[in-house]
Amino acid sequence: MSTQRTAVLVGTDGSAPSDRAIGWAAEEAARLGKELHILHVLETPTKTAPGNTGGDVASLVDSWNPVLRAGRDVALRRHPGLKVETMLVHDRTVAGGLRHYTGEAAEVVVGHRGRGGFASLLLGSTGLDLAGHYPGPVVIVRGHSDTPLGEVVVGLDLAEDPAPALDHAFAAAAARDARLRVLHAWRPAAPPVGSGVDVQLAANARYDRLAAALAPWRERHPDLKVVEDVVIGHPVEMLAQASADADLVVVGSRGRSFPLGSVGHGVIHHAHCPVAVVRPYA
Repeated sequence: MSTQRTAVLVGTDGSAPSDRAIGWAAEEAARLGKELHILHVLETPTKTAPGNTGGDVASLVDSWNPVLRAGRDVALRRHPGLKVETMLVHDRTVAGGLRHYTGEAAEVVVGHRGRGGFASLLLGSTGLDLAGHYPGPVVIVRGHSDTPLGEVVVGLDLAEDPAPALDHAFAAAAARDARLRVLHAWRPAAPPVGSGVDVQLAANARYDRLAAALAPWRERHPDLKVVEDVVIGHPVEMLAQASADADLVVVGSRGRSFPLGSVGHGVIHHAHCPVAVVRPYA
């Protein structure tokens, strides 16, 4: 979480999932000492300058003002002293409109599904688009409980750069005074008959690699309780299970040049709590 980024940005469309996202974002902004920026994007056929509300969309702007007012009320009911700014813009897509205002955002927060989604969808296209392309943390607010459970889970792929996900996960756990569970899931290939391959030895080697990867962050956060967990299983399944007892699950992306990977995609569809997908900053 960059100290140069002064706000938590949350998108709203007036739906119940976006109201839940606003409540979560208000808690996060208060926890981090940030402002809360609530933004609604009017989708228009042609892209114009962000914030331009002239001509054809004037009546639509007026009709959506109550949505922003309601969103502000949701936030201030959580934290009456929170500094809240509301913004109404128009763009071809919701994700595109949100991107105009992400430069000062410590995090971008969206609900798991918007007003336009079918009831059967597990995740709206806006969340997928942002999580796959926006540099920095994108939080998709899932789950229904606001009761703190005292644990943040981060999924770690030992083949990728761990820094973006670990930076966010350690900071998130420290801000919540929560335990951090670092989970690495793997599926050993079936060894040839008579090869003498010892799965436990392979698991121990992964524990050693995990410990080495975590060492710099442990030094920076000596008071944080960290649990290292190496498990056999599919990463999506293992992280989804762990999410049932967590306040937040953190996953990385595939890197600077690739969109959202299959693990991140799967976790944000099946987790039982909010999920932060963290891409490296450009």
